[in-house]
Amino acid sequence: MRHRLKRNSMSTKERLIHYLKPMRKSLIFAFIFALLFVTSQLAQPFLLGKSLDASKENAENIFNIYLIIALVLAVLGTVFDYLFEVIVMNVSQRVIKNVRDDIYSKINSICISDFDKKAHGDMVQLEIRDMENFASGLFAVFKTLIQGIFTITITIVMMLMVNWILALGVIILTPLSILMSRFVSKFSHKHFKKQSELQANISSISLETLNNIDVIQSLNHEDKSIDLFKVKNNELHKEGIVSQFSASWVNPSTRLVNNTIYVIIGIAGIIMIPYSVELALVLAVMSVGKLSSFLSYTTQYSKPFNEVSGVANEYENAKASFKRVNDFMNLDFDINEGKEEIENINKIEFSHTYFSYSENQKLIEDFNLVINKGEKVAIVGPTGAGKTTMINLLMRFYDPKDGDIKINNISYRDISKESLRKNIGMVLQDTWIFSGTIFDNVRYLKQDASLEGVKEACRKAHADIFIETLPNSYNTYINAKNGLSEGQKQMIAIARVMLLNPNMVILDEATSNIDTRSEKLITDAFDNMMKEKTSIVIAHRLSTIEQADTIIVMKDGGIVETGNHKDLMKKQGFYYTLYSSQYK
Repeated sequence: MRHRLKRNSMSTKERLIHYLKPMRKSLIFAFIFALLFVTSQLAQPFLLGKSLDASKENAENIFNIYLIIALVLAVLGTVFDYLFEVIVMNVSQRVIKNVRDDIYSKINSICISDFDKKAHGDMVQLEIRDMENFASGLFAVFKTLIQGIFTITITIVMMLMVNWILALGVIILTPLSILMSRFVSKFSHKHFKKQSELQANISSISLETLNNIDVIQSLNHEDKSIDLFKVKNNELHKEGIVSQFSASWVNPSTRLVNNTIYVIIGIAGIIMIPYSVELALVLAVMSVGKLSSFLSYTTQYSKPFNEVSGVANEYENAKASFKRVNDFMNLDFDINEGKEEIENINKIEFSHTYFSYSENQKLIEDFNLVINKGEKVAIVGPTGAGKTTMINLLMRFYDPKDGDIKINNISYRDISKESLRKNIGMVLQDTWIFSGTIFDNVRYLKQDASLEGVKEACRKAHADIFIETLPNSYNTYINAKNGLSEGQKQMIAIARVMLLNPNMVILDEATSNIDTRSEKLITDAFDNMMKEKTSIVIAHRLSTIEQADTIIVMKDGGIVETGNHKDLMKKQGFYYTLYSSQYK
């Protein structure tokens, strides 16, 4: 079963721990192999120092034993290091897989209002570029941090065993390296964060261009599109230079501090050798072999700090990317507090409904409307009158700011969204086609549909005429940009609803891309399908809704006229003006 989030809002640290917690067994083994690797590595300088002192004392047997043990530990260390890296890589990839799954799940679960505020390219960036940054940073930091902790701890113990006075000197001077690293990293972090945001911006521009390349070319907008991309890409280039330049200072600066410490300790150790007899009283005897071992440990001790500074680039990239991921994951889920289940929609009532997308712009105010089962209701009006907003409210993509919408005399907030939406079939002006066969596209809303059922739905939508002329008929592979005209794609969308056969249908300019002859045939098919069913039709071509039971004329978010076609034409009001303007 896929790893799921237990709660929504978390800090970046809490969310990282949340993803690592299921990997604790693997991490325990990683810690064990890291400890064995570091121990085998750090035992070697001690053994080589002993063998060096043994050679000076002409103890050949002891010399050989120390060398053999050091060689065996070197081989075992390689094996332990390999096992450690395999486990860490596996943990990293599993974490990335779970995060990416949750991002995609979140995309499908956030409120439509939040979704509308996000650039689509920005969300693609989260799944791809940000995850790549996080993956590389997670592995690098895991490897460096786990081995580094053990290296520092064991090295301190070994240095204290060799010469505690010099060991204290190394420990006291070490904070200089840490302070230098933190100073440079803090400066570079804000630039990596800005770089990540600009990368998302570039992704958004590229995605919008790819999705609308035909429009861009038809408007001769290529040069302006290129210029816009160049401006944003130049900003990213400048920010990238600053962030990389600042991060590149971490490693050299810490190495400078650590090399200075190495030289100071080396000089102090050389000075201590002639005073070994006196120092024996304080257990700080220094020999050539011990000095050799201690200098090796000084290098090993500073190595983790150098390695951490070496992966500062990946760390800052990963930190900035995961911060963006966490901010997105902390968005509210689409709330579905309703518990009631409904089998049919018999009555819809808008009761003193108020709604606006922003507080500064009023849209729907004190809207009242009752739609009974079997009625065909048409909503007309100029652009921005609130027609599509009515559909957004009815589908609960948005909730009213005040007032209520009732389904079968039940507040639709008390009805589960799944139950509400499964009773409604929609055909919108913007059609949706996914990559797959025509057969799969038509039965998308009804996966158990047979081929014959799909063919019958396509016949009702008059899509069978062009489908049967295709080389592979219903098995023809199509996608959103290639294979079908806009009118053909809309027929596929209409066939979906025909196959679903819901008890309520919403048509938002459903035949806008279809020729007049096909439009008449499809309208007749819809009329047959919608007998004894509720339907809401949003139309700009008013000739298509003359037979509607009720026509609601909207203007500036409110109802200005209501009635059937004949009554509204007799009034010679706003509807009359709209209708007449289409025939001038």
